[in-house]
Amino acid sequence: MPADPELQHAITRGRELLGPRVPTSQVVRELAIRGAAALEEDHEAAAAAQEFLVSVADEASTLDLGRLRTARDRAWR
Repeated sequence: MPADPELQHAITRGRELLGPRVPTSQVVRELAIRGAAALEEDHEAAAAAQEFLVSVADEASTLDLGRLRTARDRAWR
């Protein structure tokens, strides 16, 4: 694998958190497993956000756009 400063930095940070005696393979494993979980969470959050935006566009959400449009004016009364 080519030298990758960001990967090396992540491994160094992981080792600082997991302990200096933890093997590099275990640090990389933890980073990979947790990174995959984070990617899944990001994907799910993006899908939920897109679904919400579609519901707003379709006027199917509970978001009151009229009230939202005047929120600034009401806040400064």
